[in-house]
Amino acid sequence: MVIKIDMNRKEIKTDRIYFFYGPESYLIDLEVQKLIDKALSPKERGLNLQIFDPQERDINEIIQTAKTLPMFSRYRFILINDADLIPEEDIEVFINYFKNPSPTTFMVLRGKELGNWKSYISKIENLIYIKEYQRLRGGSLLLWMISRMEEKGKILPELVAQYIADLVGNNLQDIENVLEKVFLSSVNKKRIEMPDLEGIVSDIKLNTIFDLMEAIGRKDLDNALKILDKALESRSVSFKKEGGAKRFDDPSPLILDMMARQYWNMLEIKKVSQNVNRIEELKERLAISAWAVKKLLEQERNFSESSLLEGLLNCHKIDLAIKRGRVKKELLMEKLMIDLCRQ
Repeated sequence: MVIKIDMNRKEIKTDRIYFFYGPESYLIDLEVQKLIDKALSPKERGLNLQIFDPQERDINEIIQTAKTLPMFSRYRFILINDADLIPEEDIEVFINYFKNPSPTTFMVLRGKELGNWKSYISKIENLIYIKEYQRLRGGSLLLWMISRMEEKGKILPELVAQYIADLVGNNLQDIENVLEKVFLSSVNKKRIEMPDLEGIVSDIKLNTIFDLMEAIGRKDLDNALKILDKALESRSVSFKKEGGAKRFDDPSPLILDMMARQYWNMLEIKKVSQNVNRIEELKERLAISAWAVKKLLEQERNFSESSLLEGLLNCHKIDLAIKRGRVKKELLMEKLMIDLCRQ
C-alpha cells in the first residue's frame, strides 16, 4: 500500500489506482514491480495478477475484473498497458470506477503520454495517483546511478558515474546493465574506481562493433553504413586511459581501433579454434569475455583468413590517412566500409 500526501489538501490518503506515463519506461517498470511485490506474493500472482491491453480487450471486462474479489489473496492487481491509447468514450467508464473503486484491487495504468486523459486531469487528479517519468539528465541521472549502487552496497563516485553516462548515454536500461556488471566484477570492493570499468566498458562498445562486423561479414553495405553513421553521430567518446578518462571529439580512431582488434581476434580464433574447443580456453587466450568469444566464433565463419588479413590492413591504411588529415574522416570511414564489404 502506498501513502500519498496531497500538498494542496494537507491530508494523507491511501492510493490503489495509479497512472504512470512518460518516455522513461525503465523507471515505470521499477515502480510497477515494487507495487506488485507489495500487493501480491509470488504464489498469489497466478490467480490475482491480470495484464490488459485495452486495444485488444473490452473495457467493461477490465472493469468487471477489477470489481471481482481476489482468490486466496488479500488483493487483486490489474496492470493496463498503453493506457494513453484508450479512446475518450472508454475513459468515462474508467472515471466512474475511480469514484467507487474496489478496496481489494490495485490498478495501474501506464502509457508513453497522457493521451486523451489530458482533458480529464481535473476530474481524476483527486481520485488516483498520477506521475510522469521523464528521461533523467545531468545531475539527476548521476544521482540515480549513485543511488542504485548504494542499494547494491557500493559507493559510486560522481566522476565515475559521469564517465559511464558519457559513454553509455541516458538510457537507464543500458546503464543498469553496466552497473550490474560493475557490481558483479567488484564483489570484494566497497568503492568503485575508474580501473574497475576496464573490460566492462569494452563490452558496451563491442555491441556496436559486433553489429558492424556482422554487416561487413554479410557484405551488407547499406546496413554497415547505417551502423557507422550512428556510431559517428556521437561527437565525443570517452574511454579509459592511464591517468583517468580522456575526452575525444572524434570517435573514428576508437572505432578503427576496435574494428582492427575484432579482425585480429577473429584471425586468432580461426587459427586456433580447431585445436581449442572450449570457450574458457579461448577466453583466456584472447583475454576477452565468454560472451565476446561466442560472438566471434559466430562471425569468423563469414570471413576467410585472407579477408581478415586484408581487413586488418585496410583499417591500418585508413587510420594513417585520417592522421595525415588530407581527406575528411567521414569519407575515409565510408570508403573503408565500401572496401570491406566488397572483399
